[in-house]
Amino acid sequence: MNGEMMEYMVGRRGIPMDVLTRMKIEERMEFLPQTGKEEACICFPYLEDGVMKNMKFRDAAKHFKMVKGAELIPWNIDAIKGKEKCYITEGEIDALSLIAAGLEEVVSVPNGAGGANLQWLDRFVESHFDDKTEIILAMDTDKRGVELRDELVRRLGADRCKVVAWGEGCKDANEYLLKYDLPRLRQQVEQAAEIPLEGVFCPMDEWDTLMDIYYNGMPEGADTGLENLDRLIKFERGFVLTVTGVPGSGKSEFVDEIAMRLLLRHDWKVGYFSPENTPLAYHYRKLIRRVVGKRFEHEGMPLPEAGQAIRYLAQSVFSIMPKEDFSVESILRIAAQLVSRKGVKVLVVDPFNRFEHQIPDWETETQYISRIFDEFSNFAVKHKVLLILVAHPTKLRREPGSKRWPVPTLYDINGSAAFFNKTDYGMVIDRNDELGQVLVRVAKVRFDHLGGPGDAFFAFSTYNGRYTPTEERTLDHNPPEPKWDRTNFLTEKLKPGQQELEYGKEG
Repeated sequence: MNGEMMEYMVGRRGIPMDVLTRMKIEERMEFLPQTGKEEACICFPYLEDGVMKNMKFRDAAKHFKMVKGAELIPWNIDAIKGKEKCYITEGEIDALSLIAAGLEEVVSVPNGAGGANLQWLDRFVESHFDDKTEIILAMDTDKRGVELRDELVRRLGADRCKVVAWGEGCKDANEYLLKYDLPRLRQQVEQAAEIPLEGVFCPMDEWDTLMDIYYNGMPEGADTGLENLDRLIKFERGFVLTVTGVPGSGKSEFVDEIAMRLLLRHDWKVGYFSPENTPLAYHYRKLIRRVVGKRFEHEGMPLPEAGQAIRYLAQSVFSIMPKEDFSVESILRIAAQLVSRKGVKVLVVDPFNRFEHQIPDWETETQYISRIFDEFSNFAVKHKVLLILVAHPTKLRREPGSKRWPVPTLYDINGSAAFFNKTDYGMVIDRNDELGQVLVRVAKVRFDHLGGPGDAFFAFSTYNGRYTPTEERTLDHNPPEPKWDRTNFLTEKLKPGQQELEYGKEG
C-alpha cells in the first residue's frame, strides 16, 4: 500500500502498517459504479482455507463494491476455525481495529448491516460457529447495527453471545480506537456484557424498543400485499397464528399464500412440518407455480423461470420430514436447527393432528393440548419466528336442508379451547363452491396495533394457486370477475433489499 489510502488507513483510521501487511490489505485503482470513475480503493481479500473467494473495494468516501457473482462469506473466516471463542464486527476496518489490539479471532460480516438477511452465515454455522463457547458481538450502536446484533444473537444463541457497549460518543470499534487507544479498545471489548438473564426482565432491558416506540410509534407488522387482508391483520414474529376450517376449505393453500408472500416481501424464510403435503415434489410444485404465476409444466412455464424459482426456494423453503419420530419435541428440535443454520423466520405446522401425540396418564387431552400450545408459544418467542399452526375442527353438523358445513370458530377446534385462548392470531378459512369465493375470517389479533377481527373475500385461481381479493359475493350480489394476477413475483415483485448488494455505500 502507498499514497492516499495508506494515509487514510494508517493516519486517519489508526490501523498499523504491519497489521495491514499481515492481513494482505492492498491499495488499487478500481472503477466504482457510484462515482462512475476509477477511485483509489482499499482492497479487502475474502479468503477461505487460504483461497480467494471474493474481494471488497472501498474508497475513502465509503463507496464499495464486491466481485459480481462471487459468494458472500465472512471476512477473515479462517481466523476462527477451531477456536473456542470469536469476535464478530460489522465491518472490515472494525475487525482490523480488534486485530491491532491483539484480538485475532475476529470476523466481519461481508456487507455491513445491510439488512438482517444472514444467508452468508448459513454454511458456516456448523463448521465455524457450533464449536464456540463464547461469541463477542462488536456491532455498531445505530439502529441497523442493533438489528444485525439481534439477528446474530437469534441465530447463534443468547447463551453464548456477549455484546460490546461503546459508550457515549462512539458507535463502533474503530471510533473507540481513535478516541482512546489500542489497550483501551481491547479492555472495552473484553468487558462485553452477557445477554440479560433469561426469564427476568425490567424496563431498561427494553430501552431501545421503548425509545423506538416513543419516537416512531408501534411497529406496523409485516403485510402480505393482499389489500383486503392487510386491512385486518399484520404479522410479527414471536407469535402463533392458528388457522382452522372444515376439510377441503383450502387451509393449507391459504397458509402457503401467506408464507410465500411473507418470504417474497420480507425475506422470511419458511420451515414446513407438513406431512400431508407429500410427496414433497408435489408441494414444491404448488409453491413454484404460486411464485412464478404460471402452471408448472413445460408448455406453461419457461424452463429459465422454473429453474430460477427452484433455486430461489431451495435457499428459502425447508421441509421437516423425519424418518420415524413425529413427536412435538423432535419436530421443534429440528426447527430450532433450521433457525440457527438457515435463518428460518416462519414455521408452518400443518396439521396439528399429524404429530405423534403421547398423552401421559395423569393428563386429560385438554390439559395436554394446553401444555403443548405453551411449547409452541415459547418456541415462537425464543426463536423469534411466526409459528403457523393448522388445526382441524371437530365434526360439525349441517343445518337442516343445507349442503354446506357451518363456518367453524376457533372454539370448534378438536381437543381444547386453548387454540382460541392461547393463540396470538386466529384465522378461519371457508370455501363456498356455490358462490365461487373463499372467506378468510380473522377471528383474533391479540394486539390491536396489528389488526382486529373481520372478513376478507377471495377468488382462488386453479391456474396458479393464487388468491385474488374480491368483493363479497352473495346470491343477490354478483361482483365482476377479479383481475387474475399472473405476474412472476421473482422478477416483478421481489423487493430490492432481498438481493445481496454487489455495490453500495457503507454507513
